[in-house]
Amino acid sequence: MTAVTGVGDPRALHAEIDNPLDLIAGHQLLGETEDRPAGQLPPSRSWASAACGCGHPACAGPGAHRPAPVIRVFLAERHPVASAGLRSVLNADPDTAVVGSSGDVPRLPEALRRVRPDVVLLGRGGTLAEDLALLARLRAPEVVPDARFLLLRRAESTAEASRIVLAGASGCFPLDLPEDRIIKAVAIAGAGGSVFLPAPPAARVAVAGPAPDTSEPLPQQCGLTHRESEVLTQLAAGLSNAEIGRELALAEATVKKHLTNAMRKIGQSDRLRAALYAHRHGLAG
Repeated sequence: MTAVTGVGDPRALHAEIDNPLDLIAGHQLLGETEDRPAGQLPPSRSWASAACGCGHPACAGPGAHRPAPVIRVFLAERHPVASAGLRSVLNADPDTAVVGSSGDVPRLPEALRRVRPDVVLLGRGGTLAEDLALLARLRAPEVVPDARFLLLRRAESTAEASRIVLAGASGCFPLDLPEDRIIKAVAIAGAGGSVFLPAPPAARVAVAGPAPDTSEPLPQQCGLTHRESEVLTQLAAGLSNAEIGRELALAEATVKKHLTNAMRKIGQSDRLRAALYAHRHGLAG
C-alpha cells in the first residue's frame, strides 16, 4: 500500500481534449488544493511525497522529486492474460503504476478499499447492464466512490456512451487498442476527463428507456446563435475543433469560443454531454 504524507500539489492542471467522442474532456480545473487533516489519505489522486520510502513505484523514494503525480491503477480484469498485458503496458509508462489487480468479483470491494486507486479498469463481465450494476456497487460510499472507472469494452452507440456516463464511469475502451492509446485513455481519466475509444457511432434508432428529463431546455429555448448551432451540429458528428474550423471556415479559437458559449447555454458541462444533447434534440443532422 502506498504511503502518502503530502496533502496535494497546489498546481492546477487545465485539461482540454478536442475530439468530443474519441478523447473527451471539458475545460476543467484539476488538482486543486484541498484542506485535509494531517495524515489522512486523499480520496483520489495521490501525490507522491519526497519523504516516502515505501519502495512502491507509485511513490518517489527518499530525497526524490516527481514534478507530476503518478496515476495509481487497479485492474479488475477476469482474464489473467489480459490483466498481465495491461499491467505490462501501464507499468512501462513512468506516470502510471498498477497498484493492484483482481479477477475475483466478490473480493473486488475489499481489494479496492485496501489500495484506494485513482483509476479502475473494469473488465467486461457480461452485458452492459451487468457491468454497470457492478460499477454501482464499487462506487458505493463504503468502497471507492472517488475512483475513476473505465470499462474495458466498446460503446456501440452514443446511447450506450450516455448510459455509461450517467452510471458514473469515465468512459470505456476495448482491449485491442494500441498501447499508446491505452496509456492516454488512463491519463485522461486520471486527470478527471472522459474518454471513449473508438468514438461510438450515433444511435439512429430510438431506444426504449426512461423518459427524457423534461427540465432539460430545448435548443430553441437556449438562445443559441446560428453559428453556435452549427458548431454543435459538427460536434455531434464527431469532429474536433480543428475539423469544425475547416468545415465552417473559422479559426480554431473562434470555434472554441462558440462551443464554450453553446455549452453554457444548453447547460452541458463537457463536450461529450454537449454532443449527446445535440443527438437527443435533433441537432446532429
